[in-house]
Amino acid sequence: MTKTSAIVIFTLVSFVSFIHPHSSAVIRSYYSRVVRTKFGSLRGFTKIFSNEQLRPTEVFLGIPYARAPTGSLRFMPPVTPPPWRGVRTADRFGPVCPQKYPDIRNTTEALKKMTPGRLAYLRRLLPFLRNQSEDCLYLNIYSPTRRRETSRFPVIVVIHGESYEWNSGNIYDGSVVASHSEVIVVTLNFRLGVLGFLPTLTGAARGNYGLMDQVAALHWIKENIMEFGGNPNNVTVLGHGHGAALVNLLMLSPMAKDLFSRVILQSGSVLSPWATAPEAVTYTRHLARVLGCPFEDHALLVTCMRQQSLSDIMRVQLLVPEHLTAFGPTVDGIVIPNDPELLLRNYPDVYSQYELLVGVTRNEFYHHFSARDEKYGIEPERRDKLIRTLVRNVCTYHLQEIFLTIVNEYTDWAKTVQHPMNIRQNTANALGDALIVAPVIRLVNYHSKANSRTFFYVFGHQTEHGDYPERLGCVHGEELPYVFGAPLVDGGLSYFQQNFTHAEVTLSMAVMMYWTNFAKYGDPNIPLLHRDVVGDKGIGHFYRFEWPVYDAVHQKYISIGIKPKIRDHYHAHRMSLWLHLIPKLDKSDVGVPPYHHLLNEHNNADLYDGIVRQVPFPQGFPVTTTSLPVYPGLPLPTLAGVWNISEIFKQTDDVVFLTIAPNEDHSISTNGSDTVATVLRHTSYSTALSVTIAVGCSLLILNVLIFAGVFYQRDKYRIEAKLHKKNYKVKTPNERLPSRPINKQIIRAIPTSPNTLQDVPPPPTPQAQDQPKEKPTPEVQPLLHHTGHEISIMKTQEIKM
Repeated sequence: MTKTSAIVIFTLVSFVSFIHPHSSAVIRSYYSRVVRTKFGSLRGFTKIFSNEQLRPTEVFLGIPYARAPTGSLRFMPPVTPPPWRGVRTADRFGPVCPQKYPDIRNTTEALKKMTPGRLAYLRRLLPFLRNQSEDCLYLNIYSPTRRRETSRFPVIVVIHGESYEWNSGNIYDGSVVASHSEVIVVTLNFRLGVLGFLPTLTGAARGNYGLMDQVAALHWIKENIMEFGGNPNNVTVLGHGHGAALVNLLMLSPMAKDLFSRVILQSGSVLSPWATAPEAVTYTRHLARVLGCPFEDHALLVTCMRQQSLSDIMRVQLLVPEHLTAFGPTVDGIVIPNDPELLLRNYPDVYSQYELLVGVTRNEFYHHFSARDEKYGIEPERRDKLIRTLVRNVCTYHLQEIFLTIVNEYTDWAKTVQHPMNIRQNTANALGDALIVAPVIRLVNYHSKANSRTFFYVFGHQTEHGDYPERLGCVHGEELPYVFGAPLVDGGLSYFQQNFTHAEVTLSMAVMMYWTNFAKYGDPNIPLLHRDVVGDKGIGHFYRFEWPVYDAVHQKYISIGIKPKIRDHYHAHRMSLWLHLIPKLDKSDVGVPPYHHLLNEHNNADLYDGIVRQVPFPQGFPVTTTSLPVYPGLPLPTLAGVWNISEIFKQTDDVVFLTIAPNEDHSISTNGSDTVATVLRHTSYSTALSVTIAVGCSLLILNVLIFAGVFYQRDKYRIEAKLHKKNYKVKTPNERLPSRPINKQIIRAIPTSPNTLQDVPPPPTPQAQDQPKEKPTPEVQPLLHHTGHEISIMKTQEIKM
């Protein structure tokens, strides 16, 4: 390229900028400086933006940081790259690692599984992932062109998210951040899926190759970043989603010690249920059976799988329960020395040297809804399916109690009618809290006790012309354009959308300032010496308050939006459910039968949304088999000997497991092959019902006997009273009763027995001539059976006579 050609290109760029001031213009000049690394010389290109606030950026793409992990290096730790001669041109991305990304070719079918916004996002992103190869261990460097004389640039290393199965660092363009904030941004690829996380069965291999790739990249950066103007002693590692969980694991790994000093975690942590893959050995055995490889010996397994073609390995399908991981990081004692929860809780010295900035978005669970769910909301039945699937896959004990507790907490009881839109949002809150937010809060509580330089944020702003409906708040991943400065170069930055408002441009500048200040100083706040300079950039209102440090007592954080605010105790009541109540419910009870911990209609496939995990049962528990729908041609792995639930669910050779994949048209038979699904029917509930009926019948019989005894006693008393009346009845036939009152002696002298009546003298008999006509003689009963009131009445009656 001649000098005249360069002038012509620059003139064209200026003309395009005049026509479309928000578009980005790029000049690739191979006359830029040559960088000499330990493995050879590199020449990239210079990226020039039309935005006057952005200086040119040097870009170096496709730099190998390790040898291609092919042949004998497949399923092996990374090896240093071979040196090269001459000057290597670094102007294009390296291939991405082999992966299986979401299939969106059929729009109608895709919208049954995702929202239109998610579909639009994937259509912009997936073109970056089509060039795949096992030779994929490359990194990309974005560096400011202005050289510092007294100090070097801080370095931010980005670990991509989305999944352990797909995505790439190539999708993140760090040129705007590098230009705006004068930092060096590094993105990288690492092995994914089974190629990156084949677990170790014995001591023959380590596993966690994807994590070791990241460690190798950090070593390469530490050794070579000075040649690009970076400071090897000031490295910050940033991760989003699954990438945040990987970065969190690097904080706990002794292999990554002293390779970085600060960490930024966005919407993810190692404490999420999907962050590790404790069942990876099971899926490895299944993979080996499908490929015809031995799995009793790990060395033989690896040797066999190295001989398999990549297409055969990638073709194997797995039934992975919702919210869980088939192949991902595992505790191997080397890369990950112990259970991450245990390390965070009991060994703060392992990670206390790292300063941490961590946060979440307002709506962390939205991508699992369909287009219909987004438009009309969901009914309680679908809500129950989603929450039942979550509970069954991430919890073990007292599942029905946990399910009812979650439904109760995330129901708006102030409204008499639950609108489907409200149900959808409350369900999204429940799943987002369980899978991302609560684990992040737990992590930040642990870390704030080990290192006071801990900062927490909640990104609440929703892009005005974004992919999702209004009033949702920021959806998972929607903050990334602001982190990488996409609003500043509308129309030309990676896969990000292209339409932002002026206020959102300002917000992006503020977010980049926060992130890079943390990378530079360990504090997102603007240093006092630089506040006058920053105020000229139009974001002065973002530094009028201090972003407070987070501690477990006050729990202060910043709510990031057009108008940022300082708040505390993010959704405290909801977080207490996941951090305190549910962990207590999800514990075994001594002496409680296993079926007590199951959901109602536990094995009804129609009551779940997606695949649910297998459930181990102790030996001797009554089971029956039935046919359940699963995906065609996908063998179900046997999980015997893998699960380690508790002393109640002891592992034996007779343990039975269950995988349910609902809402499919294909079913499997129970013939003992790999496609067998052994299912427990509701024997436990039948037994409980029988016991209840028996107890109820016993109580009913007892009540009948008691009432029979009472009525028997009443009849007995009545008969005795009649006998008394018959034996002590006194009659005076053909005689007239005296008209005077009864002798008072009779009233005073109450006989104590019938024999005493003989001592009472009879009244005098009147003369016969004075007898009137015969009248009926009243009956006289013994005074023993009369009360004082009855005696008074009797006296009155006789006086009248």
